[in-house]
Amino acid sequence: MLDAMRRSARSFGMKLVLMMIVLTFVFMGAGSFLTRSPDELASVNGEPITFEEYQAAHNNIMENLRRQFGGNINDEFLRMINVERQALNSLIDQKLLIQVAEENSLRVTDEMLADAIARMPAFQANGRFDREQYNRMLRQNRLSPQRFEKLQKESMLTNQIRNFIVGNVVVSESEARAWFEWVNTEIDFEYVVFSPEEIESVAVSEEEIRAYYEENQDQYRIPAQVKARYVAFHPEDFALAEEVSDEEVADYYQRNQDDFETPETAVASHILIRVPGDADQQAIDEKRVKAWDIYEKASEEDAGFADLARNHSDCPSSEDGGHLGSFTRNDMVRPFSNAAFSLEPGEISEPVQTDFGWHVILLEDLTPASTIPLEAVADDIREQLARQKSGDVAYRRAIEMYDISFDGDDLVENAERFGYDVHTTDFFTRDEGPDALTNGRAFAESAFDLPMEQVSDILEINQAYYLLQPIDRKESRTPDLADVEADVRKDLEAEKRVAAARKAAGTFLETARGVREEDPAESLMETAALEERIAAATGLFTRNDPVPGFGQAAQLREAVFNLSDIGDIHDELIRVGDRFMIIRLAARVIPGEEAFAKNREETVRQLRARKQQETFERWMDRVRAESEITVSEGFRRQFNL
Repeated sequence: MLDAMRRSARSFGMKLVLMMIVLTFVFMGAGSFLTRSPDELASVNGEPITFEEYQAAHNNIMENLRRQFGGNINDEFLRMINVERQALNSLIDQKLLIQVAEENSLRVTDEMLADAIARMPAFQANGRFDREQYNRMLRQNRLSPQRFEKLQKESMLTNQIRNFIVGNVVVSESEARAWFEWVNTEIDFEYVVFSPEEIESVAVSEEEIRAYYEENQDQYRIPAQVKARYVAFHPEDFALAEEVSDEEVADYYQRNQDDFETPETAVASHILIRVPGDADQQAIDEKRVKAWDIYEKASEEDAGFADLARNHSDCPSSEDGGHLGSFTRNDMVRPFSNAAFSLEPGEISEPVQTDFGWHVILLEDLTPASTIPLEAVADDIREQLARQKSGDVAYRRAIEMYDISFDGDDLVENAERFGYDVHTTDFFTRDEGPDALTNGRAFAESAFDLPMEQVSDILEINQAYYLLQPIDRKESRTPDLADVEADVRKDLEAEKRVAAARKAAGTFLETARGVREEDPAESLMETAALEERIAAATGLFTRNDPVPGFGQAAQLREAVFNLSDIGDIHDELIRVGDRFMIIRLAARVIPGEEAFAKNREETVRQLRARKQQETFERWMDRVRAESEITVSEGFRRQFNL
């Protein structure tokens, strides 16, 4: 009967019956998301989060992931980043922010909203807001103007409250200096490495092998394996099935104007007269006077702007004569951009004040915004649309096979009937999947979860579609010692080599400590030479650099940067993989005032952004703790939240 129901489930009638059964359970409360209303998944201080809101947030995250990673997204990755929790948490935070904004009488007027929308490039044609473009873009994204404007208003409101919370975050001169030192201090350390590979031989007895095997049987357990056959539907196999019309190309071009637009850019140089963030008005005025003096010199005929920048600018760009390269309006702070883009090429601005100080700007070149014409990209668009159509055809062909293939020989017979190849895998495990498939984890999980010889649902793997059918299975088992004795011996010998390397390293560490107490100036290299060992030094590097010779060895980096004084030897062995290290701090170079002055702007910007994020997160934690947030039990169970 169950098999009959499965076969019938693909018919509309059975789907309708199943839907009625599901609805019955929903309204009875069995396994339902319901706690207060049929569409409510959670509530924030009594305000519901609906399934529609959750679905929109989830889809938005998935779309961003697809843009970022393309087709390299699998179920394991999605489970790891927990998209469901991300979507729910984003909605909870959004509700909380709006509630706080309303409690504090913050609002977005219709004029503010209209201005913000009018300035969005996606809704502009020839640099001006276009109502037809606006409505077309919303239709393409399945949004009504009312819905979009509500979402945009909420976004602007949450930005207001965020700016209100972090707007007063400042970075003092001492904080910036300390942060710059912490990030840019360089250290050099000496080290001696003891590796298991140095241990020439270790003895293992038959008794030790048996004991090691008994203690580590799970390590040698052979996992369950499945063999399957499958039919693959690759879009490229249907590349000639559809043609792309000129109208479709033109429509895609019109709908994706942003992809073909190049924003206005400027090329400029500047001279910065830095003003400390905690400067008083008198200091600000003094710097302004200096900036005006430089402006007057720069405006003189035959004045060398680059030379003035090298001699007077407090920006790192001074080394290049103040040259900043090419940038858009959004690349710079607003006062700087407004001034730069208002100039004519060759013109020098009067002093402009920003958070960093006073700027004198020389505009070197100005490139207006431009749009790549349709004719130049038509072939690329046609190729992209053809790939999409081929993918659609491949999916339709997979559905045709899916609808008539259930179990037994259905898959093979229907494939022969339609002229598709049937492939048979070797035995594979759940974790690895078939050798012939890259990213075959989803394939393997489906094969393991299906009853023998039952045809799967359609699987999308690496932008192709698959129907598979498990045809044989080997259960997990523990092999006899005789079958894996060579592996057991090898593992036991490796473990003994590691232990011997650790012991030798520990002995050397005690010797090095003793030498350090007697003669603090003696290097680790000298001690190593006395012990007939080879020592080396890394050379200078910062805490954000890979450790020379060891890469991103976090434990090693933390240990060496925590050493206090030159000559200090770390109290414990540092393990990197199977190697054991003794380390000694050889040098520390702290960046000087000149280096800080050259990089002050960027340091302040980075530290302010970091402090703002930390401030906002602490505030959000407090708001969440003081709020009543509930999530329906059914939703928690569904996604293991």
